[in-house]
Amino acid sequence: MLKVGVVGLGNMGSEIACRLAEKYSVFGFDLDANRLSEIEKKGVIPRSDLIGLAEEVGCLVLSLPNSKISTSVLAEIKDHLRSNTIVVETSTVLPSEINNFERLLDERQIDIVDAAILGGVENIRNGDAKFLIGGDDATIEKIDHLFLTLGREYTVLGPKGAGMAGKIINNAIAHNVMVMIIEAASLGVKSGIKSEDLLEIFNGKTAYDRPVNHRFQERILGEDYQGGMSMKNAAKDSRLALELAHNNNVPLYSIQGAHTAYEVAVGEELGELDYSSMATLWEKWCDIEFK
Repeated sequence: MLKVGVVGLGNMGSEIACRLAEKYSVFGFDLDANRLSEIEKKGVIPRSDLIGLAEEVGCLVLSLPNSKISTSVLAEIKDHLRSNTIVVETSTVLPSEINNFERLLDERQIDIVDAAILGGVENIRNGDAKFLIGGDDATIEKIDHLFLTLGREYTVLGPKGAGMAGKIINNAIAHNVMVMIIEAASLGVKSGIKSEDLLEIFNGKTAYDRPVNHRFQERILGEDYQGGMSMKNAAKDSRLALELAHNNNVPLYSIQGAHTAYEVAVGEELGELDYSSMATLWEKWCDIEFK
């Protein structure tokens, strides 16, 4: 049976350890003795010696508060890990930090996989989380059963660091949308619209579904910018939102920032194309292709 070590037994780490303990021999380490005591009641073998844990496992899962602590842990135990051990980083860190971990472990020929978790503690507890993974295909294949024990599915996004990039991007969308929703709701309430009716507007297909499934999936990925809602009209609508906010004394951050991009796009002679052609600006600026 595979022996798995989980370092960091906070809210997420303890759930990861308990879920894995249903199928594997799981050893848990944490500086908090109370956490070790609690985890033992749930089938996880507690270890107060980090180096001792490192010497006996074939897979090491990190669930720590930040990359600085992960670096410290890996520096301490790297010479005590077996050469075929696979390290799995689950905390959200920068892709560049995953690359730093890789360099740290490379001299011992120990591989690392970044496995960012979409979903919270409850999703891990219920086995309903989704993982965004970066790493070598052969390495991932050796431990994919771990991800399917912890969650319902995983997606390999690319090389090491890609999983973390995907999670950061996902979070950026969610956090930006949160500000945008609050701004839009404030505009609505100040205009005399009930919050319940605003919810109906927010849930409509034109608000979120169509920009993703029509404009990004069909138009941007298909490079089809003819016809549709013109950039000039989109910029006009965006300007009206700013005027509505001004008239109602509603401060804007997200919507104001987005309007700037529409003004730039019109200035770049994209005015008659569908407003999804905004993507061509970022393709030029970043030297990339979305298709």
